[in-house]
Amino acid sequence: MDMKILKSVKQMCTCCMEEHEVKTVLVKDTAIFKGVKVDYDASYLYCDTAEELYMDEQQIRENDIRIKNAYRKVKGLLTSDEISGIRAKYGISQNDFCILLGWGGKTITRYESHQVQDKAHDTILKKIDQDAEWFLTLLCEVRETLPVEASRQHSAFSG
Repeated sequence: MDMKILKSVKQMCTCCMEEHEVKTVLVKDTAIFKGVKVDYDASYLYCDTAEELYMDEQQIRENDIRIKNAYRKVKGLLTSDEISGIRAKYGISQNDFCILLGWGGKTITRYESHQVQDKAHDTILKKIDQDAEWFLTLLCEVRETLPVEASRQHSAFSG
């Protein structure tokens, strides 16, 4: 198995229940998501004693996002990092972005953390990324519904 070692730390290994150097590694892995086979770099802990790969809770969450981002790339959808990059570009919170787009309050949070967006929402996100004027138009339409501090912050963008 081809593994790229990211780090090695002496700790209690929950695989063999002994204290020794536990490696954090990246492994080329494959998964099926929504019927599509995707290849991705999976993060695991590696126990030399048991010669086993295993994951902690954080790696389970990270690998879940990696699988979904690999699927997004295959399907031509924005990745979770690209979606958060759009928000960062405009300096808008997840909640305010949902208000701006007229979506449910946690939609962007879900897209950035664990749920794959549908094609319609992806198209809207791509358009808003490419069209700052449209962002400003939407912002003007919802300015009264945004918190006061958010309105002030976004008015700096609209200049």
